Amino acid sequence: MGDSAPVRLPAVRWLSPTELIRTGVTVVLGSTVAAYADKRDVMAGTTFAQGVPVHDADGSGEFWFDFLCDTGDGFRAMATVATLLGAPELTVDGAVLPRGRVLLLGGDEVYPVAGTLAYEQRLESPLQEQFVPDPGAGPPTVYAIPGNHDWYDGLTAFLRVFCQGRHVAGWDTDQRRSYFALALPRGWWVLAIDIQLDTYVDATQLEWFREVVSTIPDGDRIVLLTAAPAWYGAQDGDDRSMDRLAFFLRDVLAGRDLPIRLVLTGDTHHYAVYSLEHPGHEQVLVTAGHGGAYTSPTHFLPPALDVTTDLAAPGPQRATGTHRYVRRPRTFPTEKGSRAEAVKVLWRLPLRNGLLLPLLVLLPALVIVPWVLGVPAVSVIAGLAVAGGSYAFVVPQRAGRLRRFLLGLGLTIPELAVAVGATVVAVRLDDPLATVLVVLAAGLLSSLVLSTFLLLAARGANRNELFAAQSIEDHKGFLRLRIADDGTLTIYALGVERVPRRWDWSPGAPPRWTPRTPVDVHLVDDPIVIRP
Repeated sequence: MGDSAPVRLPAVRWLSPTELIRTGVTVVLGSTVAAYADKRDVMAGTTFAQGVPVHDADGSGEFWFDFLCDTGDGFRAMATVATLLGAPELTVDGAVLPRGRVLLLGGDEVYPVAGTLAYEQRLESPLQEQFVPDPGAGPPTVYAIPGNHDWYDGLTAFLRVFCQGRHVAGWDTDQRRSYFALALPRGWWVLAIDIQLDTYVDATQLEWFREVVSTIPDGDRIVLLTAAPAWYGAQDGDDRSMDRLAFFLRDVLAGRDLPIRLVLTGDTHHYAVYSLEHPGHEQVLVTAGHGGAYTSPTHFLPPALDVTTDLAAPGPQRATGTHRYVRRPRTFPTEKGSRAEAVKVLWRLPLRNGLLLPLLVLLPALVIVPWVLGVPAVSVIAGLAVAGGSYAFVVPQRAGRLRRFLLGLGLTIPELAVAVGATVVAVRLDDPLATVLVVLAAGLLSSLVLSTFLLLAARGANRNELFAAQSIEDHKGFLRLRIADDGTLTIYALGVERVPRRWDWSPGAPPRWTPRTPVDVHLVDDPIVIRP
């Protein structure tokens, strides 16, 4: 890297019309390619064998590794996380936490869609500039699974970055496929699966994991990595993801005494933990998608999840039926902080989404102006377009035609009322300047209607859009995990409430980006201890 500062990209503006169109086209094309030319089938014929890397404890008997998800969005969030990951060790709330010898990336490594340049600018560059080598140790190793955003180019860029033996910033790579397994110390194993676009696990991958599992001694413990929290979908009435996950585990574990003690995932951009209430079978589900992308809400999370699955217990006596998972009290952001962020959609939506506000001004104008000019037919057509677009925007949390219809009316009627009411006012004023002012006012009111709908209806619809519309860069962090000499696994959840806004570039030894205000990292939860 030369003396000039690398490019600093802003956070993705998800509701900007230009971004919606660009991303939407890429998603459609990528989904089509993935359906007809699955890269995982190509991996089956690769000449590179992929074994199971074995990682041993250090001289102290401990083994540290990191888990990071949903990275590669705006510079400020990514630089904050990279500064923490790049340090050889961190002292957090009085605890010294060495950098992990392994970094696990849990999906969605880049936004909004995958591409070589996107990986370079949004992920690799911040990591490279902030990575400080540890003279007493060799380079750590990174392993990654793809999320849906990594799949939008058919997985091409992901395979180039992580599966060709190249370096990613200060980390080595050591995988040949988009899924992997690791042997960790003290009888812990990582199984990391590629669920493509949250669809299915291919036959080649199933066979590969069967062979891996056949080498694992009975009684060892599993850490499962998957790119989406299937249990959230089950709570919202969609059991398909949970069924696919359960199928994979039934097929691969095949009655073996290999308890799944920990499941790590991201995709939803917050930190939350659910623990299984089942006698004799401790299992922890961790969503830790707070690595860099826009923050997701936590105040909608239920205190407990009733999940129908058979992955709870090991061995032939695997428990079946519905199991209750209870949420730990502390989330990140906190429930109070999440509610406070939600309200800010009222002004962040028009300010942070590019051409969205001009579009919301244009749509009422297409209804108002033709009517004023005596062309009511055009106004009627434009009004129907406003109604149809409003209705199509609504995405209920649970399926159901009646639910979709009622929620759709909840946005369609107010948006249409704004256009019709503004038309009536403009006609009565009969003044060109007044018409312009009415159009601008209608656009602002239309924006307020949309943001108010998102705020009020989020418990039943468009929960994701409520926060995606705000591109929130704060509440970022990752997990640092330790396997102790006695086999105890401890999870430290790290978080930064507010990422620094201003950074100075200084060429030379890393870290090369220096924040104007310190990166204030802390534990966002009490350490989670999973005993052997």
